[in-house]
Amino acid sequence: MHLVPEMTYTETIAGPWGPTTHSPLGARLCWQVTSATLTGARIKAELVMPGADWIRLSADGIRRPDQRLVFTTDDGAIVMLHYDNAIIRESPAFLAALNSGGQTSTEEQYMRMVAQFDTGEQRYSWLTSSLFIGEGRIAGDHQIEYSIHRVD
Repeated sequence: MHLVPEMTYTETIAGPWGPTTHSPLGARLCWQVTSATLTGARIKAELVMPGADWIRLSADGIRRPDQRLVFTTDDGAIVMLHYDNAIIRESPAFLAALNSGGQTSTEEQYMRMVAQFDTGEQRYSWLTSSLFIGEGRIAGDHQIEYSIHRVD
């Protein structure tokens, strides 16, 4: 097994709204994904409508994103991206960058996700027939970036 680099997922977010402290379902922060791209050798796509990220917050500082997005590719295909199997372990560098609009490297926090794609377009069937994992970082003011790899 090895990891094959496939694409970069970059998003710009607005918010947060919340948290829903003391909710019987657990605390959540909600972010709106206002713009996003998927960029790689086999795909170029842009967000077609705002997405949402309902992040579950744990008392131990772990964030568990639950994100859903709809993209259109440069050749007109609809591609959906969903991930809720994800973990962000906060670090001082992560919190500082999040609050100041700065950047982090992928080593400065633990941001991992399992990306699930959905499309009916045959030319993008490779998205629905493989497992993808991503490693993320804060890329600037309200920007998140994940390097997404196909598990081969």
